[in-house]
Formats: sequence, structure tokens, C-alpha cells
Amino acid sequence: MQRRDFVTSVLVGGLVTPVMGDGHNSTEDDQQGNQGEHDHGKRNDKGTNYTISFGHWNPTPTNTPTQTSSPIDRFAADPNPRFLNGHDILPGNFRIRVGDTVTFAISGFHLVLIYRGIKPEDIDRTNLLLSPPMTFPPLINDPDNRLYRGLDPRAMPTNQDRVEVVGFNTPGRYLVLCGVLPHFFDAAAQEFVMFGYINVRD
Repeated sequence: MQRRDFVTSVLVGGLVTPVMGDGHNSTEDDQQGNQGEHDHGKRNDKGTNYTISFGHWNPTPTNTPTQTSSPIDRFAADPNPRFLNGHDILPGNFRIRVGDTVTFAISGFHLVLIYRGIKPEDIDRTNLLLSPPMTFPPLINDPDNRLYRGLDPRAMPTNQDRVEVVGFNTPGRYLVLCGVLPHFFDAAAQEFVMFGYINVRD
């Protein structure tokens, strides 16, 4: 059976937007009578899994303003050097199909929140906050239109990196953001930072 998976990256407004096929060619399957080598004769109607980078480590040299490097040794006393963590969701605008799943590859102190049908400014970041110990920043706790809240990063101080896989079974536009308040909203710049969208189509 031939599968025609493809990912086409288009640079739009500084965002990499993958345009993805569903990974299946039902016509060829029916004509060849081959319904999959590993599905034991049952048609595989499940979707495809894609990956979003949710934060990342920054050990490589930079050129601004002068070239510097910041080696990261996670055997050291601080295995999660937060000042060397990038607060980005990449790609920031994502298209998938109903039935697909997304793997959030989380690096560092982050909290995956997924909402449906709203924008960043609709999030209550003033009144609905968890009050964590002083060693941690506040976490957004707005339940309105929230479909998914990931694991509490405060519960894993020694190994914050992890993956969380979420399925999308209904068409729509989903807001994905980091629930760590200073990651989501930069108070100094007065702008939203660590967020993106997943657009799910039939």
C-alpha cells in the first residue's frame, strides 16, 4: 500500500504553517485489496500524529549583539535552567484533520492549555489564577471554553520535560497557550507571547 504523507511548510508572517494531508489513499487501498500490513485485516481509519514544540532549550551560539554560547549541562545542580529556555510554540499556526492527534513535546516549565473558539484576550489572566508557592510563577486557571489542561509543572521540578498527546475530533479553531502567566503575557511589553492556533478541518 502506498501512503502519500506530505508536509509543506509555508512561511507566512514569520510563522511556519504546515499544510498536511490525511496520510491515506482509500482509492488505492480498495483497488489493491490491501488494507494495511499491520492492522490485521481491519481498515485503519485513525488519523495522523503531528508534533508541536512547546518550549525549547537554547545552548547554541547567538549573534546578537555579539556571538555568545550558553552550554547546558542537565547533570548540573539545576537541570532546568529557565533563563536558557525558549518560550515558543512551534509551529504557531497548525492545520490538521478531524481524528488526528498532536504530540506536545514540552521542554521546561510550561503548562499546556487548549481552548476552543476564543482568542488570547478572552483569557482571564487577572482573577482566575492558581496561587503557587513563591518559587513558582502563577498559573492561569480560566476554565471557560477550556478543553484540555496538561500536567501541573510544579509537580515535576527535577524533570520538567515530557510529552502529552491530545486528540482533535471536532472541526474548529483551537487556541493553544502556555498557562504559565509570564510566558503567555509579557507584562513589560503588554503583549501575548506563548500561544498559537490549531485549525481542525474535516
